[in-house]
Amino acid sequence: MMNMKNWLLAITVSLSAGLGATAQAGEWKELKIGIEPGYAPFEYKNAKGEIVGFDAEVMTGICAKLQTKCEWVEQSFDSLIPALAARKITLIHSSMQITPQREKVILFSQPIYGIPTQLMARKDSGLLPTAESLKGKRVGTLQGSTQETYAKQRWGTKGVQIVSYQDQNQTFADLASGRLDAAIIEKPNGQSGFLSKPEGSNFAFLGDPITDDKALTGEIAIGMRKSDSELKQAIDKALSELQQDGTIATIAGKYFKPGEVDLKNVKQ
Repeated sequence: MMNMKNWLLAITVSLSAGLGATAQAGEWKELKIGIEPGYAPFEYKNAKGEIVGFDAEVMTGICAKLQTKCEWVEQSFDSLIPALAARKITLIHSSMQITPQREKVILFSQPIYGIPTQLMARKDSGLLPTAESLKGKRVGTLQGSTQETYAKQRWGTKGVQIVSYQDQNQTFADLASGRLDAAIIEKPNGQSGFLSKPEGSNFAFLGDPITDDKALTGEIAIGMRKSDSELKQAIDKALSELQQDGTIATIAGKYFKPGEVDLKNVKQ
């Protein structure tokens, strides 16, 4: 199996290939958008099987500004960057945080929003987001996420069993069934995807938001190949316009409670 250092090098080479061969503005007839559609309220499927959510609506607005077509390409979260490197998708818009490691291999748009990370468990469990409290427990996390990295580094080395899932909905199912003791999760996803549903009625966020690692208090943006600098410029311009005309705030009001997300000041 390829180790992390070699994987990172391979992805970097793939994403850097073709520098200088970017399309001119206005040449994007279609954008293939990598998305993990099991992450309400950011991106998920409604009863009709349509991809909806905050990220999805913002991306639809961007495509309208660029006069191009959005094509959703469903991927597990941990396969999004490899899919971008393999040119299976044009960009990633799936609640992906900007991190130093990811910035080595992909190009990010300007930040769109920030979200807190919290521990979720049964209300009566008495658990807290510390290694001492969680020792001997099973904690679920989304595979490939910054939450997974944090949990493995901070808790997994101190007697906490970290269980990773490709589909966040499976995390919720295992919490409800008792196969997990807790989950580390972005707050709006935990609220919309689980706590707001009948099966989540006995669960809650326990302890304060986790802030001892800036990766968990980071910012969400759209990911592209390093060679697509002109696409980044076009997307940043569209984001700025959507912010200035109030579209992003209006979309956020549909999906989030006040204070759940921190909308960023997007500049051209």
